[in-house]
Amino acid sequence: MKIKRFILYFILFSVLLSIAPLLVQNYYPQEEFLIPRFWSLFVIFGILTFSIYIMTSWRMSISNKSSGQALLASVSIKLLFYMIIAFVYLSQNSVDPVKFLLNFFYLYLFHTVFEIYCLLCNLRNQNFK
Repeated sequence: MKIKRFILYFILFSVLLSIAPLLVQNYYPQEEFLIPRFWSLFVIFGILTFSIYIMTSWRMSISNKSSGQALLASVSIKLLFYMIIAFVYLSQNSVDPVKFLLNFFYLYLFHTVFEIYCLLCNLRNQNFK
C-alpha cells in the first residue's frame, strides 16, 4: 500500500472512528460516557498509529525477509507505548475504571486492527523471489 493511499484510509478511518464518541457525547451529555481528555487521547493514538505505520512500512520496503519481524515489532512497540500512555493518564487523572477501560480499549483495539490490516496488505503485496 502506497503512503498516499494509507493517508487517505487513515483520514477516513479517523473520521469513522470519531463518529461513535461524538454521538455519545452529543446525545447523552448527562451520562458522561467519555473520560476526561478523551479527544487528547484520540489524537495521541492517531499520531502514534500513523508514525509507527510509516516507520514499519519503510522497514518492510528495505528488506522482504524482515517484513514479518517488522510487523511483530510494530505491534509490540505500540503496545508498550500505549501502556505508558495509560500509566501516565491514570497517574494524572482519577477516573472510573470501567469508563477508562471502555474508552481506552475502544481506541486501542480499532487503531491496532487498522494498523495491522494496512501492514498485512503491504506484506501480502510483496513479490518474494
